Amino acid sequence: MTPIYPILAILLLWLAAYTDLTRRLIRNWISLALMLLLILYAAVSAIPFYILDHVIWAATLFVLLMVGFIFDKVGGGDVKLATVVMLWIGPKAGPEFLIITALCGGVLALFIVMPTLRLMKEWALTPFLKYGMITDEGAAPTVPYGVAIAAGGTVALYNAYLRGMG
Repeated sequence: MTPIYPILAILLLWLAAYTDLTRRLIRNWISLALMLLLILYAAVSAIPFYILDHVIWAATLFVLLMVGFIFDKVGGGDVKLATVVMLWIGPKAGPEFLIITALCGGVLALFIVMPTLRLMKEWALTPFLKYGMITDEGAAPTVPYGVAIAAGGTVALYNAYLRGMG
């Protein structure tokens, strides 16, 4: 079985991370493309794919993240992206995805929110600000959680679909 579908999924995750980092926006078409890739993978895969298990895990994560969205703690793009990643990996690598995403999100939050690290953030973002790739409007800092989702999703997709193929 060719690993093209999981590799394309990983590339889409990092595109989402880039747009979240630079624009604080995860485009809907990225989540839809990930969903379509999953459908194609399930249709052509010789590996048994128990979609019900994946749907249960994804639905559970969706409900939990929607609570955060309702209280304005999680962005809608993050909810959709994390849900579709969980749909890809299901119970096989779900806990791993959640742990890595949470750890990376925590590091991002510390980097963005902590005052002592704000200078490092400003130094790191100077090229992006200079060329207009992002704007600094003085608003309360937000965490581009798409980056954490991409990191957790990459590790989980690799371990679930690509490990041992090479």
